[in-house]
Amino acid sequence: MIRTLLEEGSIVDIIATFVALAIIASFVLSLIFIIIGGISFILSAGNEEKIKGAIHTIRFAIIGFVVTFLAVFIVSWIARLLEIPFEISFSMILDIMREISDSLKG
Repeated sequence: MIRTLLEEGSIVDIIATFVALAIIASFVLSLIFIIIGGISFILSAGNEEKIKGAIHTIRFAIIGFVVTFLAVFIVSWIARLLEIPFEISFSMILDIMREISDSLKG
């Protein structure tokens, strides 16, 4: 996928793909940190400092998730505003995620 894109794609396609990969990575990291915060909240055993740290982890992960979600719309809006043929959508992100999971399966 990446090799074909680098050999045959335009610079706009390459940038769009790397932006989509960055968005996928930030979604995954946000979900991982939400899970880590939830686990540390469960394992805090009533310790106020650990509870506070877990809540901060969850809060910042959710903020990161929302910012990532908004980034898709902001990048698309700026591209349309500047009339750049930069197409990034959730379907493109899902297609890339499918290709990544298929390549990991074998």
